[in-house]
Amino acid sequence: MIRISLSLAVVCMSRVASAEEPVEPAPPIIETPSPAVAPTPASSPSSAATPTVEATSTVSAAKRVPWAPWYMSRLYVELELTSQARMTSRDGEDLSELRLDRGEFGGRLQLGKQAAAELRFEAIRSAVEGGSLGIDGDSTVFRLRTAQLMGKHDVGDRLRIEGALGFVPDVWLRSVEDNYTVKPLSRTGSERLLGWQPTDLAGVLRVSAGPVRATLSIGNGEGPQFPERNTGKTTTGVVEVVPVATAQLRVVLAGVLRDGSIGVASIRDRRLGGGATVVTPRVRGGVEAVFAQGLGDQAAAEGLMLGGWADAQIVDRVYVAARGASLGLADGGGRISTFGGGIAYEPWLEPTTAPQRGPASADPGRQRGRFRVWLAIDRVTSSGGAMPVPGADAGDATQVMLIGSAIAPFILE
Repeated sequence: MIRISLSLAVVCMSRVASAEEPVEPAPPIIETPSPAVAPTPASSPSSAATPTVEATSTVSAAKRVPWAPWYMSRLYVELELTSQARMTSRDGEDLSELRLDRGEFGGRLQLGKQAAAELRFEAIRSAVEGGSLGIDGDSTVFRLRTAQLMGKHDVGDRLRIEGALGFVPDVWLRSVEDNYTVKPLSRTGSERLLGWQPTDLAGVLRVSAGPVRATLSIGNGEGPQFPERNTGKTTTGVVEVVPVATAQLRVVLAGVLRDGSIGVASIRDRRLGGGATVVTPRVRGGVEAVFAQGLGDQAAAEGLMLGGWADAQIVDRVYVAARGASLGLADGGGRISTFGGGIAYEPWLEPTTAPQRGPASADPGRQRGRFRVWLAIDRVTSSGGAMPVPGADAGDATQVMLIGSAIAPFILE
């Protein structure tokens, strides 16, 4: 199926910041020729030229713990949009459509210096993919995506402990998406092919010590679609390591182990996998591999998902990207694959000499806002008895898309 997607999005960003406290370190910015990959705290414009003793000690601490803590500004508000027009070529009748792929809005409020509360909503299609019956006649509805209480505590310079409770982002997808800059083209392989829910009602504990960060999540496992439907809980553990963190190269290795059950029938939901991400000033990319036991409503289904992506700046304001993922089912169950790529132009770009203020991220474009226009293609193939999990693509299809994506933050320090 060939889909042509045209999306328009506008990025607006206003930021008001003070030097009340140092901003967390941020890995490199792919849009710039020479961003710093190793975390370095940002300061106000007036103090940027002459670091104080406090700033020097903060840099020292950042080198010992190269992980950005959860951001605790007085107010952080973010709008994220991805809209497109697409032409889909598929078995049967082709389809052309305009659609909103992603519409998220939320904010985080500070509760003292060590805690915050976050609330985030998303716009979703009220009918299943390809369906025509929506909720109360609406094609798009809003639902809660994130609602969490967060806290952190530093134990000296080398150890940080953080926790969250509520509707929290999934710890594995959050790890993978820290560097994932091609979300307008596709969700990650884990989410798209394995049906990995992006958020869940859970409690999260995260410990960072030197180059190592370990995260443990215990939750319902049902994601945002259902309440708890059985007495079992889903436990997910993620361990990340930064073996290299220099001004020109940052490497992150991660592993995940998940054990739980979903649905009234307690269908097993087990995952074992890992991934790696490499970030340089102009190129970044990553791979993930996950072995799954239990897919959707099929408890006996097993398969191995392999995925990868890359994003590179070829000239000023112009980027190219490629991505792909494939899920092979065991015992001759078939295979479903999705792959594609695109070229993007960033028409409005804030000067990168401006001080970075905002939540430190492996994708610092979130700190200053981003607007990109993409021309992209996406291909889905399936063979044997392989079919996507609920909510994923169905059958063979090719899409050609014109996409507009935007991230617009507002920060009050």
